[in-house]
Amino acid sequence: MKLVIFDLDQTLVELTDIHDRVTRRALKQVLGIDAGMSDVDYAGRTMTDSWHELARRKGIADETYWAKVPELLRTFEADFPAALPADPASYVLPGARELLAALARTDNLVVLYTGDSPGVARAILRAAGLEKHFAFCFFGTEVAERADMVRAAIKKAEERTGRRFAGKDIVIVGDSIRDVACGRVFDARTIAVATGFYSRADLLAAGPDHLVASLQDYRAVLKLILA
Repeated sequence: MKLVIFDLDQTLVELTDIHDRVTRRALKQVLGIDAGMSDVDYAGRTMTDSWHELARRKGIADETYWAKVPELLRTFEADFPAALPADPASYVLPGARELLAALARTDNLVVLYTGDSPGVARAILRAAGLEKHFAFCFFGTEVAERADMVRAAIKKAEERTGRRFAGKDIVIVGDSIRDVACGRVFDARTIAVATGFYSRADLLAAGPDHLVASLQDYRAVLKLILA
């Protein structure tokens, strides 16, 4: 049995334009600045960390930003679901649905970790019909570091199964160099997917165990996960 941890944005779904548009509205409304997610490298980062960098670039003091984070999150989460496309097939990346369905037919434990907030991630999963595939979900706005989500996933998986998960029993699938770096902390098997901002060269330089162009050939990716 393996603990398989998937990133969400640009690994399973592509919603960059919507994240950018809703971020611009929220930052304008709450902080009075004109900035969006496309202005910063947000792959593998939490929403609040990315917003923090945008606020700093616009001269917003740290204490002012952090005081406004709860309002920013409420504003973003209220706006985001209505901005989602009506057709989930338009933003679920090729092979993602098939790969998750194939994993559901195994005894492996499948988990989501994402930099999104709970409200945003759950809205995406529900709209896309992907929520049923994950035993647990962990959210970047609730932890200090990305690795903390993996630690929480390991703890919860061990509590559920009564077995230990370490090293290559843990598989992390994501589109960013931060996913690869996170996997290295745990000596996990890392599968980098070149469907995000990072080039194949950048991902290879990060040193993943495997690099795939996409999840479209889901059977091949499944073999890498189960190896």
